[in-house]
Amino acid sequence: MNETVREILGSRRVKTAAVTLPVIVFFLAVAPKWFFFLVLLAVLGALIQESWPLFLGERSGFRLRGPVWALVFLLFFAAYFRGVSGLSGALAIAFFTLVLLLFEAGLEAEALPRLAMVLLFIIYLPFFFAHFLLIWDLPEGRSLVAFILMVTWGGDAFSFYCGTYWGKRKLSPLISPNKTVEGFLAGLFGAVFFALFFKGLGFVSIAWNEIIVLGLAANFVGQMGDLFESFLKRSRGIKDSGSLIPGHGGILDRLDSVLFAAPVIFYGYSLWIL
Repeated sequence: MNETVREILGSRRVKTAAVTLPVIVFFLAVAPKWFFFLVLLAVLGALIQESWPLFLGERSGFRLRGPVWALVFLLFFAAYFRGVSGLSGALAIAFFTLVLLLFEAGLEAEALPRLAMVLLFIIYLPFFFAHFLLIWDLPEGRSLVAFILMVTWGGDAFSFYCGTYWGKRKLSPLISPNKTVEGFLAGLFGAVFFALFFKGLGFVSIAWNEIIVLGLAANFVGQMGDLFESFLKRSRGIKDSGSLIPGHGGILDRLDSVLFAAPVIFYGYSLWIL
């Protein structure tokens, strides 16, 4: 066997994926929505705890943790019980609440930038993540959730290994020195491959051209999400968001791409295909 292929197949990333992906596929096939909600809620709680230092450092400042946790779960429960209108309303409530907290802080020097980071934190994590609940309610919703994971994680595998072994031109050297243009293009190619594979297996009834466009869009913004998390980590001097997942780092290191992809798939499907 070629040495490069043997090294790839023996990596911790591949071994972790080989164990977790069948579990995820089985879960998506049989889980009722309420159980899907509880699993996402548990993952969200872990994401919030893990990601807090990336946005606000170890010290949260003036009484922020309690209100932020309340707003996080407000968005998630609103999406579950009231759909897209509930999620939009909850985001407006979150903004108004942060404005009130800003007034309470007065003219404290760090008040405005800190609350701006909190708003970004709320949009990036609970708001984006809650779109998986909205996707679940779409026609073929279960399949679309699996589709997002396949084109982002599958494309990421293409990107990582092609970039590692054949990448030459740096994509964004200041933010993520290891990412290359070749890896970026390989990720898009991988997304198309997995989108066509997904369609070929009959998991969705979406037209061939539509599934390709959705796959490319999800992977493109997913790679943006990966760069965005790299920017956050570099600005804080952190290598990985955590160490929970062998070969991948923390939970956010594994979900940074799907967080960006979920809204794109929801609105793309809702506005273009439905």
